Amino acid sequence: MSPSEDDSPFATACRARNHAEFICALNQLRLSRGLSFREVSINAGQFALAKSSAHAMCTDRPPKQEDKLRAFLTGCGEPAGALDGWVEQWRRVTASRANRRPHPAAQLVPSSARGFSPPE
Repeated sequence: MSPSEDDSPFATACRARNHAEFICALNQLRLSRGLSFREVSINAGQFALAKSSAHAMCTDRPPKQEDKLRAFLTGCGEPAGALDGWVEQWRRVTASRANRRPHPAAQLVPSSARGFSPPE
């Protein structure tokens, strides 16, 4: 089976081009294991992951710290040997240009002024 045909959570993470797609992979992992956010939090054990953090990682905010990602993955039951692969994909997506915000100056020009040229 080629990577494009593999619909496992990790394969989804490998194909992710931005944070939104990586978040989908994390949620896919959680759902594939039949876990609630509370269960992920409890299963993280010594890694201490709040239920609200697990929820955020699956809905709108990718993990900002590697240890939180590792805690989430552990809470989902990923084997220790698989964690580095997930972290590598997280780093790749985090470094991607697709996640960069526009320059702040671009937000200062009102949309109605764009394309405006002064009279001659």
